[in-house]
Amino acid sequence: MKLGAAGVTEVDTGVPAPASPLARMDAMVKFCAALCTVLGISTFPVHAGWRYPAVLALLCVLWVLARLPGRYLLRRLLAATPFIAMAAVLPLASAVPDGSRLALAIVWKAYSAILLLSMLAATTPVEGIVESMRRLGAPRGLALVATLMHRYLFVLLEEWRRIARARECRTGGRVARGRIRIWANQAAMVFVRGWERAERVGNAMLARGFRGEFPRLRSATPRPRDLALGLALPLAVLALRVT
Repeated sequence: MKLGAAGVTEVDTGVPAPASPLARMDAMVKFCAALCTVLGISTFPVHAGWRYPAVLALLCVLWVLARLPGRYLLRRLLAATPFIAMAAVLPLASAVPDGSRLALAIVWKAYSAILLLSMLAATTPVEGIVESMRRLGAPRGLALVATLMHRYLFVLLEEWRRIARARECRTGGRVARGRIRIWANQAAMVFVRGWERAERVGNAMLARGFRGEFPRLRSATPRPRDLALGLALPLAVLALRVT
């Protein structure tokens, strides 16, 4: 257990907001609700008008229930901003009819989807998301790769910190010149060490009887309250869509 940003405690769940009402919901219900909501948002017409801020208001209510720091979501929205901006510029540069409204619709749909999926990731362990994908019929290889990538990402980050700490000890701190070359060398060393460590981990897993699939979580029956909350958001978005 450790104390994260804004006093948010990270415990066994491994998510930034383990004490929120959304974090206590069934993972399968949350995953299906988020998927249906994103699909519903993507079908909104360009001339949605007042329905844009109405959907954003629903997502803000969901954010309050998630009890997430605003900085957590802001970082993810900013990371996606360059890609969204490039997609929004295309209708303006192409001089299509109602290009400004189309660009606004692209920005609104993209940010809404990222906001919703960020809240799903912040309130649901990766194992729960992957298990939900499996129960919905996702290929076994896709679920396995997603699980291994998530677990091994932290190993690569730790290797980067170790190499950076060793470099700082040898250079007396930050380097004023040749930073790009140094960072490139560090990335290459992380790749080599990560490859070697992946081979060792893979051999150890095979020696312990691993056959390409992790033990599946025991599926629990969703509570009626979880089902009600899970249906509320997609139905509200659907009502706005058909209005």
